[in-house]
Amino acid sequence: MEKNKKQKKSNPIAAFLWKNKRRRAKNLYFILTAFVVIFAVGMAFINEKLELIDTGDTPEVQTTQPIYDEEEIEIMTSIDSAGSLNDYLYQWANNGGTLYSSKNVLNVLLVGLDSRDALENGGRSDSLILVSLNKKTKKINMTSFFRDTWCHINVGGEDRYAKLNSSYFYGGPVVLIDTIEKNFKIDIDHYVAVDFSSFVDIINALGGITVEVQEYEANYINRTTKHTIESGPAVTLNGSEALVFARIRKSDSDSDVSRTRRQRQVIESFIKSATNASLSQLNDALDTLFKYVKTDMTKMQILSYGTQAITNGWVTYDIEQYTLSDDDVFKTGYVGSSAVVFMDFPLAAQRVQTAVYGDSNIELPDDRVKLFSFVKRFT
Repeated sequence: MEKNKKQKKSNPIAAFLWKNKRRRAKNLYFILTAFVVIFAVGMAFINEKLELIDTGDTPEVQTTQPIYDEEEIEIMTSIDSAGSLNDYLYQWANNGGTLYSSKNVLNVLLVGLDSRDALENGGRSDSLILVSLNKKTKKINMTSFFRDTWCHINVGGEDRYAKLNSSYFYGGPVVLIDTIEKNFKIDIDHYVAVDFSSFVDIINALGGITVEVQEYEANYINRTTKHTIESGPAVTLNGSEALVFARIRKSDSDSDVSRTRRQRQVIESFIKSATNASLSQLNDALDTLFKYVKTDMTKMQILSYGTQAITNGWVTYDIEQYTLSDDDVFKTGYVGSSAVVFMDFPLAAQRVQTAVYGDSNIELPDDRVKLFSFVKRFT
């Protein structure tokens, strides 16, 4: 027994975990990829859990984008010669501008899918959140993308125009990441796709989550589902209730803005629940979670990021949220009979870059042509 204690003290990672009663380790698990978690409770435990993750057969999503120092990134501007909405979307996605990147920022795209079949065979992504870990500012930023954003998608050299969430259906994570990178001009390092329906069992294993539920949200859920929940600043939801809360859409007048806000609420509460969970609760949650995860990260990369998160203090970083919800950057409208979100992509990309990196390589003149001028129907 005495020998084991000495071994723990001689191992800096183990000593860190024991000293902090595993609390920071629990934070790490859910902050780094928000759901692909627990990197460093112990190598034997981790190796057992990592065997459940779908990694080896999944092609790693990579671009040819080099990692620049920020001052080396070339400036780009907006589109001024488009003749139609689709022409504008095409020109912006294919303007050849340099994707913003930084050696100080790790970008992981979280993709929430609505079924196990979607995870295996391709489906429309239900939730898109970019988790950006900034080693320079010591912050983690969570940026939500609207699933209904109308955009250009390149599918094997074929040009398509559809909602952003269709890109996963067309070509899985490779096409989805290519679409986000080209439209928002940022470099994405990895992705993690999770079957959203698995949250029910995972959240139940953690004892539920606590979120603020507004009165109109509770009324909508109680009216349209079999659930009965109360409104208030700290409402505890079980897994089924949390899933309904995260996915309701038609209760809001601001399209996907409130929906993405609820999704981030669930993630943050999920992190807090994991922080306070027992190891047995975490073990049960992970056994459920890892069966429903797909990622381009190898097991060694996950372990490496986990070690860095502890030794470099990533587990202590504050979490900030960002969504493109300002009136000047998006409007809702129709393409045919489909309700969509129209995004002023040059401005949206500039703001996402600033939120993630603290700077942007996009300069916009005051008299620029905006995408909205080509839209025929707004709501």
